[in-house]
Amino acid sequence: MLFLLACVPTQIHITEAPADSSEVVSPDSGQATDTSVEDVSPDTTVEADTGVESVPGSSETDSSAVLFSDDEIPIFYVEISAENTSALIESPYEYVEVSLTYNDITYGPVGMRTKGENSWRPFDEKSSLKFDFNRYDDGPNRILGLKGLTFNAMNEDYSMMHERVAYRMYREAGVPAARANHAVIYVNDELYGLFTVLDTIDDVFLARWFEDSTGSMFEQHDGDFTDDYVQDNIYFQLEEGKDDRTGLQAVADALEDSGQDAIDAAGEYLSWDSFLRYWAVGGVVQNFDAYPFRFAGDDCHIYHDPTTNQLHYIPHGVDESFYYHYNIESQAGGHLSAKCREVTSCRDDWAGHVSEVLDVLEKIDLATYAEAVAVQIEGWAQADPQRNYDWSYVEYYQADMISNIRSRRTDISADIGLD
Repeated sequence: MLFLLACVPTQIHITEAPADSSEVVSPDSGQATDTSVEDVSPDTTVEADTGVESVPGSSETDSSAVLFSDDEIPIFYVEISAENTSALIESPYEYVEVSLTYNDITYGPVGMRTKGENSWRPFDEKSSLKFDFNRYDDGPNRILGLKGLTFNAMNEDYSMMHERVAYRMYREAGVPAARANHAVIYVNDELYGLFTVLDTIDDVFLARWFEDSTGSMFEQHDGDFTDDYVQDNIYFQLEEGKDDRTGLQAVADALEDSGQDAIDAAGEYLSWDSFLRYWAVGGVVQNFDAYPFRFAGDDCHIYHDPTTNQLHYIPHGVDESFYYHYNIESQAGGHLSAKCREVTSCRDDWAGHVSEVLDVLEKIDLATYAEAVAVQIEGWAQADPQRNYDWSYVEYYQADMISNIRSRRTDISADIGLD
């Protein structure tokens, strides 16, 4: 059974007025950019009522919740030897031993490697990082009840806040998604940069959202529901559980049919309600680099829930959200969305989810939340020694993102005909 969220409207109090978006100058305007760093403000907080968001499986005893609180930006200190630094540069996707300090407690050895594809950078620049707390000692090295953490370097996110805001929208709308916050990393006592810290999508994550976390989970990677894709671990990569592709194959077989027959047959193994919600939120946050907007699809996980014997979609890689203005219906070229559009009742169910997600966006005032996050991270973002772009880009794309959020209902209603 998929647990749904119990959301409370957010009450955010901005402690410092954000820049007026009308004063933001496009980075392509040719005006000079001030890249100096002054008045770093690492203690700025986003003040929100406690219990703003109730993540399934979390509680007051969930020690990891502190990492994802809006109240502060956690700071991590990595110690790595010269030998392991060289090893990581030579083999960036292989784990090396490091120690990790958080809140004055040092853990180690833990495993660390770089991650990413198009956004990948070498470790001596600014890498996205994945930590495996149990790599060298299963059990005792778990940190705050987690098996690992993921730190994204935001190398293709000019706003430096897409992930934190987009993932929140997914969660608030009831879609299983990672918790996200900003975090600061020091390496050998030198500032390495500002990151997005995320839940690693593993069985610990699954246990927060599903009654049974022992099912099979796959990462959809440039594939879709056809025979050639679903049986190949390149396109549907096993991440958790047994390599049981029965559900994937059954959906692929169902989609060879058309109309209501295809919807009904696929629905034996796919939670259409879950998928339509996932598709709706992806459209609202403009996550067009992910399935079903990208064909063949990627930037998502698929979990086979043993309790219901159905597949559920889980987003990841949302750093390119809020960039582009596309029609959220016609842009969705994946097989699932295409088959849904063939059936009026399925298409109308999806449109109903879109309307509900827009209601949630306004209820939690996502635009004001984004403004508050921009204020909170400004000092650390300016101080980031290996930021991948000029500060003018950060300001411009933050303002553009907030403007996009405020206009989503108007833009979407015009595109797909919502009342």
